[in-house]
Amino acid sequence: MNDDQARRIQTASNIALIVAGVAAICWGLYVAQSVLAPTVLALVFGVVLSPLSDFWERLGLMRGLSALLSLVLSLFLIVLIAGLALPVAERLITAWPTILEETRGFVYQFQAMLQGLEAAGEEMREAVAGAEQQAAETASEDAASGGAAFALPSTADALFLAPSVLGQSITFVGVLFFFLLTRNEVYAWIATHVAPDDAEKETARRLKHAEREVARYFLTISVVNLGFGICTVIAMTILGVPSPLLWGVAVAVLNFVLYLGPAIIFVALLLTGLVVFDGWFVIVPALTFLGLNMIEAQFVTPTAIGRTMKVNPLLVFFALVFFLWLWGPVGGFVAIPMLLWALSLSQEITATRKELRREIEPDRK
Repeated sequence: MNDDQARRIQTASNIALIVAGVAAICWGLYVAQSVLAPTVLALVFGVVLSPLSDFWERLGLMRGLSALLSLVLSLFLIVLIAGLALPVAERLITAWPTILEETRGFVYQFQAMLQGLEAAGEEMREAVAGAEQQAAETASEDAASGGAAFALPSTADALFLAPSVLGQSITFVGVLFFFLLTRNEVYAWIATHVAPDDAEKETARRLKHAEREVARYFLTISVVNLGFGICTVIAMTILGVPSPLLWGVAVAVLNFVLYLGPAIIFVALLLTGLVVFDGWFVIVPALTFLGLNMIEAQFVTPTAIGRTMKVNPLLVFFALVFFLWLWGPVGGFVAIPMLLWALSLSQEITATRKELRREIEPDRK
């Protein structure tokens, strides 16, 4: 075996080890979802809430009290959002048969318009009549059987899921509180074990700087999303869409999940239009939201953020897809913050290394 073949075999072995290592890490992250997902979500919340904890400390509060106050405010906000979203989810489940019926009717109307034939109109009327009769029969059967097809989870289901949900909630609360309480020590520990001996303080400072950059980014995005939600409330009120305030809250929250969040709102408004309105006006709420979203994404957000924290859209998409596959909805919420923090930290570490090289090179000369 010559040297060239040996190098090829070594390269192939290294690639195989890297692929196996990545696969093992992904498998471990997937298997440990019940522990890692709430842990990472809590760390993301901790980074975002860090300026709030610093604000309480500047007012003279002890660090423990500052962390506790930030935790209580964040939990209150989560419970408030969940309480506002629950009635919408219940109404959606209850109205699902009607939504399916209206969707069929809309599709048949669209087919009739394209065909432009009287026979198509007759077929549409017969099909819609048949669909209405079938929907009525299905609804009566569901009512007779206790509404099993579209019922909310039973008490037994809730009791079965309660330990898992309680455990993940405790994990989230505990990690969030202790991270807010000891994050400076965490950064110092990372700097001690990662950075060279002569760059520990600088590395810790840059970790804090990366934290502030991510927190500032999400504060800006939060203000933008709040304005987006207010505009949605006004637009839905003008159009006569039911529960415009809840739509505004949903838009403000789901817009944190890039691409997927606005897509969910668009589909939900389209389904709502099918139930509430008639004719072509059914698509007006969804199109109105789409127009507002385009203004926000193309003009407002770039202007508010400027040139800082710009991220390649392909990286954003890959991160979103990967974490959604890995941890579901929780992954969708943590994907972008983790990507931004990793990129910001990478930039800070690169800057530190460049400064060290500039300091070392004159000494060598």
